[in-house]
Amino acid sequence: MPSNVFAEAKITPTEVPAGDSTEFVIRVALGAGVSSKPCRFVYDFSATLGTSCPSLRVNEDSGYVQVYVTNPCVTWRTRCWDLDRRHFVDADHPPSREATRMVVLELGAGLGEGDIVELHWGDTYGGFGPGAKVTTVVPRPDYRGTVDVRYFADPDDGMPDLGWAFDGYDRPAPDEEVRLSYRVRPREPHHLRLIRQNRRDLLVPHDLFWNVAEVENAGDLVDCDQDARKNPQGVFEYADPNVTIASRGLPLRETPSMREVFDGMNLYWGDLHTHSCYSCDCLRRSRMDMTPSMLMAFARDRAGLDFYAVTDHHLPQRPPDAQLGEAAWAETIEAVREHNDPGRFVVFPGIEYGCPRGEDVLIFNEEFDYSVIDKPEWNDIREVWKDLRGRDYLCIPHFHNPGQLPEGEWWSPPEPEKEPVLEVFSDHGSYEREDVVENGRAWCKHFRADRCGVWFLKRGMRYGFAAHSDDHKGHVGVNGLTAVLAKELTREAIFEAYRLRRVYGTSNARIRLVFTANGALMGSVIPNTPEKELRIEVIGESALKRIDVFKNGDLDRSFEPEGKTFSTAFKTDDPEPCNFYARVTQLDNHIAISSPIWFE
Repeated sequence: MPSNVFAEAKITPTEVPAGDSTEFVIRVALGAGVSSKPCRFVYDFSATLGTSCPSLRVNEDSGYVQVYVTNPCVTWRTRCWDLDRRHFVDADHPPSREATRMVVLELGAGLGEGDIVELHWGDTYGGFGPGAKVTTVVPRPDYRGTVDVRYFADPDDGMPDLGWAFDGYDRPAPDEEVRLSYRVRPREPHHLRLIRQNRRDLLVPHDLFWNVAEVENAGDLVDCDQDARKNPQGVFEYADPNVTIASRGLPLRETPSMREVFDGMNLYWGDLHTHSCYSCDCLRRSRMDMTPSMLMAFARDRAGLDFYAVTDHHLPQRPPDAQLGEAAWAETIEAVREHNDPGRFVVFPGIEYGCPRGEDVLIFNEEFDYSVIDKPEWNDIREVWKDLRGRDYLCIPHFHNPGQLPEGEWWSPPEPEKEPVLEVFSDHGSYEREDVVENGRAWCKHFRADRCGVWFLKRGMRYGFAAHSDDHKGHVGVNGLTAVLAKELTREAIFEAYRLRRVYGTSNARIRLVFTANGALMGSVIPNTPEKELRIEVIGESALKRIDVFKNGDLDRSFEPEGKTFSTAFKTDDPEPCNFYARVTQLDNHIAISSPIWFE
């Protein structure tokens, strides 16, 4: 595209399959406006999950960058800028895990019109380099990775760059800028998933990375006597929630029916901990560009969720770069109003807050302006509870950031009904207990023995167990789902289910689980009896491996089912008050964790 400095700017290739590795060439032909004095180019990459960060560490790195300049008289220096640590990367300043996504090219004197500058990202010259890996996530059909090329005539301009503008900070303004992009396409269909909802069924043709593969007609993949509608997310919808489908060859996983599960209640599935492009770490680390409205459409029509919330980071006690900001909150509220549709898809506004106790998501059953959460005096969660007294909200702690309280200390809310559950599973792994086997934690994740579900049970605290994704990649509704039992799909009914702890968490599989004691549903507090009858009913999404029952946080007994269905009832003679919960494990390692039942 012609301009004063950039006579031509392009990136090749312009289309790449998700997860592929390739050499990208970012080519700039300079125009008459380029200075012959030293200058600076800044290359700002998007870096959604799986994308190779630009690297100069060693030639064998995926994402290694090499610069080619046609003018033989021009010298240059190339450096990589880390937005998390806010420094240039070198031997004494190692990179952070995710945020080294800028390349700074400092060019000496002598550039002129017609000169060409090429940055090869994932340089493969002579077969030595592995190329740059493209993201595995395609969050929408038209998704494109981007590289912004910025020109600064003064070589001292352009740095430091904090990644985005916020109150009190304006990013360096370039003398010239161009955005280049390449399309990331999903891969071929790898497996099918039939998601049964109470009002429709969704057939999702997933590729290897759980993107929606590009399929024109459902009939190319399955046999079915009903017509399907292809929605804007590329997912096929069937109006009949009891549709029968047979795959023509690809593996097909089918969720059980979610209707009339217990005492007239249905199962509804949701994700109440996710992040949009307005969360500071999404902006800084990956430049993720999914807006709240985009994520809500994804959650409804691609992930097949029944309820959902965007909970962007907001720390009003911290500097502005840690705050959500009035404009982003207003856009979130507008998206909530647009997408909330009782009976079909329920959406809540929310934020994620952090303090010495750790991190919590705050989910609101109301809509309000930014002044309600624009509170610099919120120094810790106790101030939040005090200030929000009288409002209708949920506070849900999670533990991959365990906080800084002394070991064994915990701040409990003055209104326990506002904090009824813990998030014990997310894309960070399981925080149900320390000795987790299936779907556990990566070694880099923080863990404290006093920050897992069982620790609270053993100390007599009444918390239910939920799971949410904590997604930052634009791929919500996986790696953490909560199932609630409710008679209708409304905000009020979902809040009631959470408050009564009538919920359970799963790692992603929509396992149908009913766990009762003396006829009372999970989450209940019931009178103690010497003889206690527990009942478990399970329908898995794939074959079941093991069902464990825990008493007072310790393993009480296990069952080894065969197939996808399991049902049992057993009695235990125990005069003492106690609590029980159940964990279901499938052969594919997916798990479901019930809320406890307390005999008191």
